[in-house]
Amino acid sequence: MLEIIAATVEEATAAERAGADRLELVSALSEGGLTPSYGLIRQVLSSVEIPVHVLVRPHSKSFVYSKADQETIITDIDLIRELGAAGIVVGSLTADGRVDEGFLGRIIKHKGDLSLTFHRAIDSSRDIVEAAEVLADFPEVDRILTSGGHATALEGQAVIARLIEQHPDLIVLPGSGITVERAEELLKATQATELHVGSAVLVDGQVDADKVAALKKLLAR
Repeated sequence: MLEIIAATVEEATAAERAGADRLELVSALSEGGLTPSYGLIRQVLSSVEIPVHVLVRPHSKSFVYSKADQETIITDIDLIRELGAAGIVVGSLTADGRVDEGFLGRIIKHKGDLSLTFHRAIDSSRDIVEAAEVLADFPEVDRILTSGGHATALEGQAVIARLIEQHPDLIVLPGSGITVERAEELLKATQATELHVGSAVLVDGQVDADKVAALKKLLAR
């Protein structure tokens, strides 16, 4: 399963044509990705047939959310569910760096049939292994998007491999800094079955079908 990041309708349709299996729809990539607008979500969903997972992140200040932030997140999840997306990508921590289990429970109540990916908030947690153990106790959490607590998934591949080995029922989705040239090394080291990429498949700012095909070939081995 190859997930490609998209921030516009054009990027989403280009990724689908190139062979993406799934999209993560975001805005404000310069801030690490924020919740896309209602209009963008609606347009993308009407323009592609592959599953679209929508990032739900109201700001880039931190992953510790105020009550007002939490209400914004819940409202966005309700809208995303009503629009018919396939999933949401969301995460929240407590002030001491743990998974915010209470708020995660609220998210689960509102997500309905949406697939739930806990995003790279886990990489900012106080203990990524502990956080994964907590998330594994929630069967409604389908996957974790992570770089293994490092700047890139390649640097964090040992941690990613450990998470995959320890939690066979939880999809661990490596993301950040993945390149076509080193994807094989990452996949062999971690035994990951999914990859999350952005710039890895771009040439001159456009999604390149050959790069997508190369990554899918590696995933199919």
